[in-house]
Amino acid sequence: MKKVDARVERNTLALNTLMDFLHQVHRSPDSFKGNKELIQALKSQVATAGLDISFQVGETTKTTSPMSLNTLKTYAERNIPTGFDGFNRLRGSALEAVEAAERREQRSNKRTKVGLTLRAEELEHKLSALQKTNMVLLQALNRALDDIKSVRDASSTGVRALRATEAIKALSAITSLNAPPFNRLTNPDEKAVINLDEYR
Repeated sequence: MKKVDARVERNTLALNTLMDFLHQVHRSPDSFKGNKELIQALKSQVATAGLDISFQVGETTKTTSPMSLNTLKTYAERNIPTGFDGFNRLRGSALEAVEAAERREQRSNKRTKVGLTLRAEELEHKLSALQKTNMVLLQALNRALDDIKSVRDASSTGVRALRATEAIKALSAITSLNAPPFNRLTNPDEKAVINLDEYR
């Protein structure tokens, strides 16, 4: 059995931990608002790669490991279906979520003209994001219809299995183009617990 290179294992873990952190920021931006250093870091690819920060996932404490941008790009291309581009979109989504949380905090009264303007801008941003999500999901649905026909018309069980596997990979890749939490298909083996806060 081939031994896994320790450096590869370490960098893969570092990437996964950083991804977990960005997902956590996107899910719970109120926990990170006011952290000016984090917000500034999320504006830069290099600074995001160099993050060294502890965070909670349930009852577990995790800590990101700083890495160079080149290392981050290399491992993102190897381990993420959409590569570094997908990682970069997640970074942008996390930044937008924290900035939106800060704007909500600054909006002390929705009845003021400034408050209503900020609220309108926030709703327009959410509407635009959901429209983009719907477009991606429509592409996934169209792809699924084509793949179902392809699997149905397969000449043998082996071809059918291969086409089904490729279809699942393609749908997962298309879905990952969305911003969290709409970027991940639920594994049938997982017990899906829906957190409504992620959709607000």
